[in-house]
Amino acid sequence: MEIESDRSASIDGRNRKTTSSKIAAETVVTSRTTAIAPASIVAAVVAVVLLLLGGITLARAGLDGSLDVPIVSVAGFTATAILGLIEIGFGLILLLAALAQERNAIMFVAIIGGVSALVVVFQPTLGEVSLGIERGFAVLAAIVMAAIVVSALLPSFTRRSVVQRVSDQDRT
Repeated sequence: MEIESDRSASIDGRNRKTTSSKIAAETVVTSRTTAIAPASIVAAVVAVVLLLLGGITLARAGLDGSLDVPIVSVAGFTATAILGLIEIGFGLILLLAALAQERNAIMFVAIIGGVSALVVVFQPTLGEVSLGIERGFAVLAAIVMAAIVVSALLPSFTRRSVVQRVSDQDRT
């Protein structure tokens, strides 16, 4: 961008201004925004734990036979291969929502998980037959899902840094 300066102008014989030098100014603005969402952090941690539990469950129960037999013990709770597949699927969906930092998606997935866990808590025969899930694990899952929902209601922390550089140069 060129700006004419009054001190560099001279008047020639025909009363026209001529410019002997121009001043160039350049402004460079660099902006960086960092957002930290508590819901994304909590959901990502829970998703990784679910993926680990589901993977260990599948490794112990196996996929070669019936998915509801055998019932194996993982982290002090009983589970079947069906429950391991559910944990892996749910963990993947929750991890994708966390990595996308979509609070609405995180809250939606956590509400679905919490309601599903509460169904198992209030109707334990539903989970004991084919899932091999214990009531204690369902209560723990419901509490963890409630924590994710609460963290999704918290505001995100945003930090913005702006660096502005101005460079003026004389040109002739």
